Amino acid sequence: MIPPSSYESCSEAYVIEKTVEVVIRIGEQSQTVRIEALHNLRNGHFSTRAYIEEDVTVQPTYPQTNGNCDSPPKSYGVWVHYDLPWTDGDSADGVLSEALDFLSDRCR
Repeated sequence: MIPPSSYESCSEAYVIEKTVEVVIRIGEQSQTVRIEALHNLRNGHFSTRAYIEEDVTVQPTYPQTNGNCDSPPKSYGVWVHYDLPWTDGDSADGVLSEALDFLSDRCR
């Protein structure tokens, strides 16, 4: 266990206890969603945080020749915060199950 003195200067401290990643149909598209169960080191409770995978295109700024970018745009997969209702519970499995229920409701 991490000693409390290690995070006493932090206003919040969590350990990612467990993660689930699911592919679910949202609207007309299949989306990958990652949900993390966070163990609060201050009060022992669990909550969740969610992300959705998005594809983005990025134009590298450097190197440049005569003010023009030399590198072509590139596509990357990134994890973006996904807003699910708040969860709070006594176990990682419990809050993950609750978050998955919220996600299922959103997809109906």
